Amino acid sequence: CCRHALRIFGDHTTVNLTPLFQWWTHHRNESQGDLNASATISRPLEAWHRIIGNKVSELEYAWVVDAVISTNPGASTHARIILKNPPSAEEQTFYTLKSELAAAALQMTNDQRTYQADTKAAQKAEARAQTVRYARNGKIQANGNAQRAGQYQQAAAAALNDQKQLQQAVAPAQKQYEAIPSIHGKYRIDWFALEIGRNQQGVPIYDLGVVEPNSP
Repeated sequence: CCRHALRIFGDHTTVNLTPLFQWWTHHRNESQGDLNASATISRPLEAWHRIIGNKVSELEYAWVVDAVISTNPGASTHARIILKNPPSAEEQTFYTLKSELAAAALQMTNDQRTYQADTKAAQKAEARAQTVRYARNGKIQANGNAQRAGQYQQAAAAALNDQKQLQQAVAPAQKQYEAIPSIHGKYRIDWFALEIGRNQQGVPIYDLGVVEPNSP
């Protein structure tokens, strides 16, 4: 949850959540028995709460979220909320990466199968190449299996090389994908958001703010 510390609002005000992130980390570590964590630091930015949950529906510029709301690591409530400036870009990135990684995994599986099949075929062709036949003129001639064995070996090497290149290429995408909150392959909201009030039906309204993409 402690990511993208800089949030921008409609009046171009920028809020830096770094002090809240630091307090949250200390407080969480303390609750887990870290004696070095500071228990004396007062909570900054009290109107900012951690929101964990799933999108229920979409409104104009907002999501309806079935959320667990936490004011500190040891206190939470459950409510359906309206989340303004929702993390649509992160959600889209998550599903794009998921699709790309699935396609890459399928290709790597196909490469492995191709490598195994061509390696096996090369071994069989190489074995046949050891046999010879006598032509009518009495000269010993090798059959064409040696050439085929070489072709299979080249194809196997190409498949293996493609698999290795894909593994290297997808590593950054895999790391980015795993850093985005999810559960059972579905995007999960896990952000700090500002409580700004309630609507006429009494539904809590939170605002994520516009995320500064270069913020940590």
